[in-house]
Amino acid sequence: MNRLILGAVASLALGISLSSAALADTIRLGHHHAVGGMIDQTANKFAELVNEKTNGEIEVDIIPGAQLGQERELFDLLNNNGVDATITSLGHMDSYYGPITVTSYPFAFRDWDHARAALNGEFGDMIKDGVAENSQAQIVGWLEVGFRDLILRGEPITNLEDMAGVNMRSPESQTWIRMYELMGARPTPITWGEIYLSMQTGVLQGLDSPAFAALDMKFNEVTDSLVKTNQMFAAMGIVVNKNTMSRFTEEQQAAIAEAGSEAGMFINDTILKPGAETAYAKMEELGMVVADPENPQEWQEAMLPLWDELSAQHPGSEELLEVLLATE
Repeated sequence: MNRLILGAVASLALGISLSSAALADTIRLGHHHAVGGMIDQTANKFAELVNEKTNGEIEVDIIPGAQLGQERELFDLLNNNGVDATITSLGHMDSYYGPITVTSYPFAFRDWDHARAALNGEFGDMIKDGVAENSQAQIVGWLEVGFRDLILRGEPITNLEDMAGVNMRSPESQTWIRMYELMGARPTPITWGEIYLSMQTGVLQGLDSPAFAALDMKFNEVTDSLVKTNQMFAAMGIVVNKNTMSRFTEEQQAAIAEAGSEAGMFINDTILKPGAETAYAKMEELGMVVADPENPQEWQEAMLPLWDELSAQHPGSEELLEVLLATE
C-alpha cells in the first residue's frame, strides 16, 4: 500500500512538473553570431536569468548563427513581430530612431568609463525612450563591446592620407559610409557574417572592429595588422519586442528587464572589458602588427563634418550629443 501511495504521489508530482513546463511561455531570441561566441554567451546568460527570475515561467529559445537573418534583418524582423528578441548594434536602429546615430559619431566617446557612464545614465535612458517610442523594440540591456580600430590586410596604415582608395568594409549604415568617404577610403557595405570570406578573398582590404570582437570572429586569420584609431565605441542592445513584453505581467516584465540589464553587465565585466584589455597583446602573439596612428588629431578633425551632417539629418541628435558630451 505504501508503495502504491508513493507511486501515486510521484506520478502526481511528475504530472505537475510536466504541466508547469508545458505552461512555460517562450521568448524566441535570434542572433547573428556563431554558437559559443560573445553574443551567444550573452543570449545564454539572458536566458538563464529570465528563467531564474520568473521561476521557470518564461524560457528563452535561442536561434543562433543568423539562421533567421543577419543583424539588421533580425532587428527588422523583431519590429514586424517575427522574432521576440535579438542582440544588435545600436547603429542598426537608425532607420527607426534617427538620433541614435549619435552613438556612432566617430570620437564622441572619450574612454571606456565615459561610455559606461553615458549608457547607464541620462543618455542611455534617452536612447531607450527614443527607440521604444519609434519602434516595436524595448532595450533591456547594454553590451560594451569596446572601441573600434582599423584592421587591415597588409601593413598598418598610420597616416590618414594613406587611406585613399582603400576598400573598407562598411555596415549598411550611412554613418560608416560617410566616415570612410571622409577618410578617403572606398566603403563597401557587407554584412558582419560575410566579412571573413570577403577579407580572405581580397574583396575587402580592411574593416573596423573592436579588437576583442575581431578575435571572437577569428578575423586575425585573414588580416595582418591593426591600427589603434579608437574611432568609435561599439555598443549593442539586448532588445525585446514590445508586443512580446505585453504578454507578461508587470512583475514578469520587470524580471525580463532586470535579466537583460544583469546579463549585459555580467558579459561586460567578465568577458568584454577583460578581453579588450588583453586583445592587442593576443593579436601580436598571433602574428599581427599592432600600431598607433602617427597623428591621432588629424583623424579626429577629419570626422567633424560628419557630426554636423548627421545632426542636421536627424532632429533630436544635438540634444543627445550635448548630454553625451556632458557626461562625466
